[in-house]
Amino acid sequence: MIIVRYTEYVRIKTGSAQSVGMFGNNIYAYEILTGITDSPEYHQVSKEEFDSFEVWSEDHTTNNKKIYEILNRPVLCSGYLGRGELDTSLLREM
Repeated sequence: MIIVRYTEYVRIKTGSAQSVGMFGNNIYAYEILTGITDSPEYHQVSKEEFDSFEVWSEDHTTNNKKIYEILNRPVLCSGYLGRGELDTSLLREM
């Protein structure tokens, strides 16, 4: 079994306290800094969501609908104690 840690996330596109990037070659993820210590938290996104990050991450006219949708997905892993390893059971076909 291969263990992937949150520190292996590769940030590719950035926004204000958020980014999209990848774990490995095929897991797209959305990163947002959370909590008092700005710990990173990762949620899976599709290739299409990754490609359109610049549009939905700055689209305040729809009240950040896409961001809320992504944040309601399971947390793959985070910088919080005990959540540092990628939970592959949560990965979805996207």
